[in-house]
Amino acid sequence: MRKLILITMIAMVLAFALVGVASANGGPHGGYTATTDACAGCHRAHTASGAKLLVAADTTALCFTCHGSNATGSVLNVTDGVLEATAGSNAGTALNGGGFGFYNGSATTSSHDTSGAATDAWGNGGGRGVASALAGGASLTCASCHDPHGSSNYRILKTTVNNTTIAVAQVDEGAQTYDSEQWGTGQSNICAACHNDYHITAAGSGSDVAGLAATGGTAHRIGMPWNGDAGTAAYIGMGTANPETSGFGGYTLPLAETGTNDTVECQTCHLPHGTSSAMTGFAASNGSVAGDSVLLRLNNRGVCEVCHQK
Repeated sequence: MRKLILITMIAMVLAFALVGVASANGGPHGGYTATTDACAGCHRAHTASGAKLLVAADTTALCFTCHGSNATGSVLNVTDGVLEATAGSNAGTALNGGGFGFYNGSATTSSHDTSGAATDAWGNGGGRGVASALAGGASLTCASCHDPHGSSNYRILKTTVNNTTIAVAQVDEGAQTYDSEQWGTGQSNICAACHNDYHITAAGSGSDVAGLAATGGTAHRIGMPWNGDAGTAAYIGMGTANPETSGFGGYTLPLAETGTNDTVECQTCHLPHGTSSAMTGFAASNGSVAGDSVLLRLNNRGVCEVCHQK
């Protein structure tokens, strides 16, 4: 009996440990105890090599010691945009957030610059197509969007970004697959903190010439049902194929929530870390920078075709 009790206790400890790993605040990111060992994973009181007592040269370099190529601290390799082999059955699959250096095995054609050099953001209060400085001239690092000490938001996204309060819900975080969406409402809020001029949520905004001309013309609505502003597939001529489950031509796009509440968010079309998509033909000359893939998930404007199927 005593042996059985001991085995049961060990099993419970392991179960709690696994739950901790699955949580967004698990591992070294939050959920600390009074005698946590997590501080020592990133900080050294007397032998630090970076500011804020970091064990790496800067914030991004520190993140990449666990989340970079050939790093062993996490299965999430955000440099190559892939789940490492130790991740289990879905190992080797592309991360839903993309990769800073590579994605789907190819070098990125656009990515967020987390080197600390970037100080401007497109559509940051200056109108769409205009790059304006972040609050206080802040530079962009991994910690600009994520809180390494944990957060109540999805994927430890910060609660304040660019002087903007952020709330991003999570709907099934326990699965922790990282290669599929687990978004709740408000997923686009993290993007809107720096690119607010693109965050258009009004119904019919794609045709609202008068109302949106001042900020750069009409715009695709964000936070809308996948089957159109009017709530009917006929409104945008896309039939009845849910872009997340049915897709088109073998391609699908992630949506927030599930079932009838599926909504289009910024990340439905764009990869927040980086993409290897190619822009050719009309797509290559459509944008502020020629050939820029603007973080789009699919080649050219394939993200449009998956939904609208024209």
